Amino acid sequence: MKAHDNNPGNELADLLAKEATCDNSLQTTYHKYSKSAVTNELNCLGIQKWQREWDNTNNGAVIKTFFPADKREANQTNTNEPKIIDSKLRSYLYRFTIIDAQTCPCQRGSENSEHLIRECPILNKQRDTLKNGIINAGGSWPITNSELVNKHMYLFQKFVNSVNFEDL
Repeated sequence: MKAHDNNPGNELADLLAKEATCDNSLQTTYHKYSKSAVTNELNCLGIQKWQREWDNTNNGAVIKTFFPADKREANQTNTNEPKIIDSKLRSYLYRFTIIDAQTCPCQRGSENSEHLIRECPILNKQRDTLKNGIINAGGSWPITNSELVNKHMYLFQKFVNSVNFEDL
């Protein structure tokens, strides 16, 4: 309906709107919020929900050792997660009966992230590069998974990218 079409309801709404803008004694019932304030509030609520679900799940035990319990810390510390894909590892494929054995080609343990990062002799050269990089950056070895990701992500990512998972 047009704004000033001599409709009584429309005219009354127009009159009340004009009165409200001129009367300073009326209590404000609406506050204008910026888009960024609403976005920040929704992000905080989303992170809180994510955190509750992360804390309450029994899934992802290995991933939880790499990434901090507090998603906000992870977001502030890293924007790039390593390309290590658990689903490529034999321990994962074995768990879902996709393959018959989870043994690493080195024959010294299960092919899982812990074994590859800390033990597998096939990766000694890559591990030494990672270890030396961490020590040169002021860190120490052995290192927790969380520190590896939060303090030495670049070096860890180089390690992961240097591993040819198809050749393992």
